[in-house]
Amino acid sequence: MDRMPLPGELLDPRHAVVPFHGRVRELAALRRWRDRPDGASVLLLHGPAGVGKTRLAHHFADDAVRVVDDAELVPWPELHRLLRQAAGRAGVLLVARRAGWWWSAVRQRAGDLGYDSAELAVAPRPVEHDTSFASACAHFADALGRPRPTAPPPRAATLHDLHLAALAAVHGSPAHDPVELVRWLAEVDPAAAARGRLAEDVLAVTLLDERIEPERTPDALETLLRAAERWPHALRRAERLFTAHPALVGVTGAACLTVLAERPAAARALARHVFDDPRFHCDVLPAVLTRTLLRDRARTAGKAELAELHGMLGARAALAALRHEALEAARAEVAVHRDLVAEDPAEHRPALADALGDLCLRLIAVDREEEALDAAEEAVALCRLVAVDDADCTPQLAAALDQLGLRYAALGRRDEALAATEQAFLLHQELSEHHSALFRPDFAKVTHHLAARLSDVGRREEAARAARWAIARWRDVVAADPRYEAEYARTLASIAALLSVLGECDGSTVVVRESIGALRRLAAANRRDFEPELAAALGRLSAVLRGRDGAAEASAESIAVWRRVAADGDPRAVGELAAALGDRVDVAGLSGPDRLAAAEEAVALTRPPAARFPAGGRVDFAVARLRLARALLHVRREYEARGVVEDVLAEEPPPRLPAERAGKLASALRGVADALAAAGHDEAALRSAERAAEVWRDLVGRHRGAPVALAEAVRRTAELAPEPPAALGRARLAVLVWHLARTPAELSADVGYAEALSHYAARCAEAGRELDRALALAHRAVVVLRAARADPDRFARAAGVVDDVIRAHADPEVARARTRTMVDRDWPSSC
Repeated sequence: MDRMPLPGELLDPRHAVVPFHGRVRELAALRRWRDRPDGASVLLLHGPAGVGKTRLAHHFADDAVRVVDDAELVPWPELHRLLRQAAGRAGVLLVARRAGWWWSAVRQRAGDLGYDSAELAVAPRPVEHDTSFASACAHFADALGRPRPTAPPPRAATLHDLHLAALAAVHGSPAHDPVELVRWLAEVDPAAAARGRLAEDVLAVTLLDERIEPERTPDALETLLRAAERWPHALRRAERLFTAHPALVGVTGAACLTVLAERPAAARALARHVFDDPRFHCDVLPAVLTRTLLRDRARTAGKAELAELHGMLGARAALAALRHEALEAARAEVAVHRDLVAEDPAEHRPALADALGDLCLRLIAVDREEEALDAAEEAVALCRLVAVDDADCTPQLAAALDQLGLRYAALGRRDEALAATEQAFLLHQELSEHHSALFRPDFAKVTHHLAARLSDVGRREEAARAARWAIARWRDVVAADPRYEAEYARTLASIAALLSVLGECDGSTVVVRESIGALRRLAAANRRDFEPELAAALGRLSAVLRGRDGAAEASAESIAVWRRVAADGDPRAVGELAAALGDRVDVAGLSGPDRLAAAEEAVALTRPPAARFPAGGRVDFAVARLRLARALLHVRREYEARGVVEDVLAEEPPPRLPAERAGKLASALRGVADALAAAGHDEAALRSAERAAEVWRDLVGRHRGAPVALAEAVRRTAELAPEPPAALGRARLAVLVWHLARTPAELSADVGYAEALSHYAARCAEAGRELDRALALAHRAVVVLRAARADPDRFARAAGVVDDVIRAHADPEVARARTRTMVDRDWPSSC
């Protein structure tokens, strides 16, 4: 400084007047965290005020680490922005006085962004106090031009208290206890009361005089509540003030109010004001308040009230991303309801069923699908019991069956999912006939779910019909109540994707355009929430239109919208932009250089996250490079394309990839395998197809589409295998995997299964082996394609395989006679 520093400034850790020393173990732990090999992480450095956290953090930090002081005071949206902007850093170091639920929420939300998390507690180190006091005395004296004192070190709770005592000793003050020291500092440096912890201490000491009332400005209230964390009398004053004037919640931040939220009397006074304030709806504060109220009532409340409090705690914790805490509350709610059912089954079964529904949702949030299914099944069983005697429970039963269908579907139990959803559909249909307006939205939702479940089991025509019903019903819903427009737009986008899978491309195009129209209206009013969905819908339109007019324009607009969304560096938005650019590789009508430019930009965007977020970033980077390889093949830069593919195949994939990302990697591998095969690079194509099959094999049981995708991938490896014996074995395996992946009823009209049968038969004909079996399978392929109403070219190819097997047979005439017998049996009308 160019002037003589004020005493309070000397205590500011940012000025580092006293050199840092000690904390060897903490520094070693921080270095291990910073230098870990597994990508971006957020670490909480926490400990009491004045313990030395800030000095430790800033002494340790370098360009690889971003430090956030007083992190518990930073609202989540701001922390979210900081985490998104931490590109290129090894981690983010949060410095706070406490851990608790605010940190649990941050940890779980940061995990959604791809961050690992850790924490390190900083405790007082009395063993270092002698050295710290001597060093502080010497450096403060030198800074002030005063003689160095020789006073012995006092007993002090924290490093800050020790430094304050050293500063007083340099000035020759006899003050030694905390109150005297703060009063001395306020006298010699009145400006100290305006800065951080010193301001808290000065206010706390001032309020020892009961005649003095604290100010009620936002800054003064924050200082009071921060002081209340350490000064018991300040806590009593704060509690008294807010209990008498709970409306002060309206000018106070959520983080500071937590100290009062943990006090029963204050919690009761503040609860309604906090619960009604929209600023706090997704904050931890309402959950902390509810936990305090629950603990306060635990000994005196009845079981019904306790169950309700547990349910509210679960809901509020879930809103704050406290997923594991919400699950614990939901389990407790169910346990209390079980006790109530044991006392009076008829009265309390409906409430237990509702609680089990909540438990199901909490289990889903922490990826416990099997346990969620158990809860959903029990909820349905209870609702059935109640509905026998009480028709008013029918809506509850319908909702429980719908949820059960979703749970079965998530676990790949397609037939059970369809059965539950059909029952829910019939109940909602009956309810709608009598109370159309009341149950219109629920009926529209379950109709959509029915379409998806029918598609899952291969009943394509029925699925398409149900999808059209769902569209019509959703139009009725939004016409009656425009508040549903957002859900209507999202549902239309989902139905459009379903229709595309069902081969209804024209219908899919109409529906996705309708979805885009609704999303444009919503985005005009709320860009932040709806532009990402608009961009995704435009990308979906481009995919549906692939090869037709409008695809390139939709793709370009999707990319333009994603650029706006990703402008602030949000990793998810950047990833979506990269994916949209990669999708340009498949858009017809684009020149080779345009495809290549888009693919190269996608690779550039995904390269930095690959280093920071190995679990997901490396997958996105690999997918982008595989698409780049296809773009390079398109412009005949085949040597470079081979090099890109070899690099990807040489990398070890991260273990236990998230299912969605791993599915994208497998699909990209399959796409590059097809492109390499078309360019004549069969060996590289085979290795890419084999890697795709490996990924799908690992996803069986975790990804709904994995069994069928694995069967397709195995068939593709059979097609690419150069040696006949190996090719025949792979083709046989592909048929076997199809039988494991689908039920006989589902296989009866599955085009992919028919292709596998036909390919196996063709390989048998080439090898001259198993020809009787091959003839039956080739014929079976034709039967399946006929049932699936496959396109004429596909049907003709399958019929050609039948002819190939007949020609390869040792007795072609016998083979023809057998074929005529099978035709007469399976479709006699054709004779």
